[in-house]
Amino acid sequence: MASLAMRVVAPVRSARTRAASRSSRADAAPKRFGTAVANRRAPLLDRRDRPGARRAARAAVVPKAASDSDDASTEAAAKAVAAAFVDAQVTSGMRVGVTSGAVVSCVLAEIHARVVDGRLRDVVAVPADALAAKEAAVAGVTVSPFLKNDDGKLRPSSLDVLAMQPDELVVNCDGTIDAVFGRPQRPVQPDLVTARAMVAEAKKVALLATHSDGRVIRDCNHLFEPTVTDSDSKETNDGSAFLPLGGKVPVAMRYEDKETFEELAEELDDVFLGDAEVWRRGAELDANPRGGKNPYVSPDGNYTIIDLVFNDPLEKPPKRWRDGFVLFGKKASASKIAAELFSVDGVAAHGLVLGADVAYVGETRADGTVAAREIS
Repeated sequence: MASLAMRVVAPVRSARTRAASRSSRADAAPKRFGTAVANRRAPLLDRRDRPGARRAARAAVVPKAASDSDDASTEAAAKAVAAAFVDAQVTSGMRVGVTSGAVVSCVLAEIHARVVDGRLRDVVAVPADALAAKEAAVAGVTVSPFLKNDDGKLRPSSLDVLAMQPDELVVNCDGTIDAVFGRPQRPVQPDLVTARAMVAEAKKVALLATHSDGRVIRDCNHLFEPTVTDSDSKETNDGSAFLPLGGKVPVAMRYEDKETFEELAEELDDVFLGDAEVWRRGAELDANPRGGKNPYVSPDGNYTIIDLVFNDPLEKPPKRWRDGFVLFGKKASASKIAAELFSVDGVAAHGLVLGADVAYVGETRADGTVAAREIS
């Protein structure tokens, strides 16, 4: 199947050709998941239109002494980020949503310390998955499930703030903050469906990071996307700066059986042909792009995860597109990619977080001190 095999060179088709392809596929066969997915879909994870959103970058806060060790510096940055987040966003009686990750673990430890000394009371952690629940319990913070039983049905509960540790983030030219969540497969695969629902229910979404795209954030100004629109300009990014948001986007797809999944994966491949590869996740880390001998399926058996890999196939080895996300052969925003994903039946959730309310980012300054900066 072409959709799940690595292509060496993939031609970029025009938007018109690809739209015609999607139309012909729709006419050729019924959409098996159309009704079920449509009923489950919430609005896209775009928080940009919420009233009162702030768009200013504030000065660094909570400076910490740095060590010569990168690990020690990262740990200091995580603690600084956690303290800054709790200072600004957490008050007594709040329901705080948490994903898993080292920075969020520091948040839970900070909350526990403040509850013990009386600065906070009645703060409840609402975990996004089993690992986050375990981390909250280990930290000694009261845990409450996200889904609550209401008249015999499980319904999402509200969150005052959601603390998310993204894998990559960027501040767009208009000041909005976008991120990718859910790339790691260990120690557990991400629960993209629950995380997406939590973003939709949270009154405020905060991104907490010491790393982006696998690299330590030493200067958070690199997270601000340049205002250059010419993709061929040498000023777009230099080697020391972070690239625009791009790379790998995890996508949760409904899973009924292998045949139906492959049909839907083929449709997804048609949508992003020439722009991104469609790789299925395996239960093992070294699985091939088809998921290996044991493709991953969620514990409830309803979903599988594919990675939409935005790589330039002409690079040897293939590397992420210089412009980040690409759609129809042109640079595209994260919101456009999200909208295109939901044009495909079977897509239940994705790892794009659009228009987060605030970010707390750890950075190492020239004098060696580690600090946390709030970007809102």
